[in-house]
Amino acid sequence: MVRPCTLSRRFFLSVLALLVLPGGTFPAAGSAVEAEAERLKAKSAWKSATVGVCLVRVSDGQVVASYNADASLVPASTMKAVTTASGLELLGPDFRFETKLALAGTVDENGTLDGDVVIVGGGDPTLGEGDLYGPVSQWRAALEKAGIKKVTGRIVADQSAWETALIPRSWVWEDIGNYYASGACALNYHANEYRLNFAPGRTGAIARFTSTSPRVEGVTFFNEMRTGAPGSGDQGYVFGAPYSDVRYLRGTVPGGRSSFSIRGSLPDPPLFLAGFFKKYLEGKGIAVEGEATTSRLLAADGEKVPTGEVLDTRRSSTLGALIRKTNHDSVNIRAEAILKAIGKEVKQDGSTKAGAAAVTAHWKAQGVALAGFDMADGSGLSRVNLLSARQLAGLMRAMAQSEHFDAFYQSLPVAGRSGTLRSIGGGTAAEGRVVGKSGTINRIKCYTGYVNGRSGTRYAFAILVNNYAGTHGTTVSYIASLMAKMAVQ
Repeated sequence: MVRPCTLSRRFFLSVLALLVLPGGTFPAAGSAVEAEAERLKAKSAWKSATVGVCLVRVSDGQVVASYNADASLVPASTMKAVTTASGLELLGPDFRFETKLALAGTVDENGTLDGDVVIVGGGDPTLGEGDLYGPVSQWRAALEKAGIKKVTGRIVADQSAWETALIPRSWVWEDIGNYYASGACALNYHANEYRLNFAPGRTGAIARFTSTSPRVEGVTFFNEMRTGAPGSGDQGYVFGAPYSDVRYLRGTVPGGRSSFSIRGSLPDPPLFLAGFFKKYLEGKGIAVEGEATTSRLLAADGEKVPTGEVLDTRRSSTLGALIRKTNHDSVNIRAEAILKAIGKEVKQDGSTKAGAAAVTAHWKAQGVALAGFDMADGSGLSRVNLLSARQLAGLMRAMAQSEHFDAFYQSLPVAGRSGTLRSIGGGTAAEGRVVGKSGTINRIKCYTGYVNGRSGTRYAFAILVNNYAGTHGTTVSYIASLMAKMAVQ
């Protein structure tokens, strides 16, 4: 075998370096971050895991450290960082979701509306969140101001601005039916969730199902929930498909107490809202003769949604304000709503698929290499989302060049101090210096965001760990060690 001459080999490596990285240099060989990743990967908890790490200097995009950075991995809720950053870019920080109340009919001299009251959804994921009666009270006041005392028609919840699919098709059955997998449509209400109340018995016995809060009409509950040991926590699950009127209650709730509640996803949020508003009006003396219905149900019968005069418009907080809770508390419904709003704004299609296509196109245009990137939802709950540590860190670096970066940066939790990063990095070099978004699914733990190094240099980073074998706590401690190495750069 003939070895290449030294001069030719050096020339080849020099040319390759110019092609590989900005500035024409390789990352520092054997950097502390890379060495730490190598050390941790050899441990039993991570030996069978796939780990991807990438650290990029924000100022020039140079990769400072990388470990298996091009492996396509499941990002879990770090996908929310992609979604919220994209929302700021494509919708703008001042974007607001709107919900309208319209009258489809005529009002006579006695205050009788001969027609329907229509709630026109614009996808607001915060409508009725934490305030079940706020919106309906505002709408009742608007009806009274218009002199309406009676409605001969129906209460129609119009969800037609977006697709009818509440959830992405790749979400798993164990999640569907539970509050964190409530999904999003064009007419959400009360975060699309409700409480299921139980009276636990002796350990191992059926925990009696007592009620829902608020009351959910027309749903049959099959209760198989059992009582767990005292202190065992919420191990209860709700199983049921969107729009289905059947729910199975399984798992355990803790014993040693007289009552315990878990949270489920509303089977049909628009229909719930229409029915809730109808009962509320009737309780306040405004009779509604027709039924509560939705645009989805009307379409199934071949009927169009009635249109008419807009009586009231309710606007959400700005997107810049909404994304802080989205990222700090990892709120799935908000991320899903933002993605569908992007689809509606950019593609005139309020769907997950259209939103994902718009997001992908945007970041490609910003120079982020996205070969192998697959966005299946906005929240990261799907296990078919795929991206690499290099792509995620690169996207975070690109966002740092945006005019909307400050709003995005302020939405992210701080290691050791706030949000979902409160419990990582405390007492290490990472505390207060790492700002980012976490992601957690069973056997998956990921982080992305920014590191403000001791040198004063800011970096974008991504740490993705899939299919680890150890405990969740062990993996978090390993990741904290990586973060600390990044922070001393």
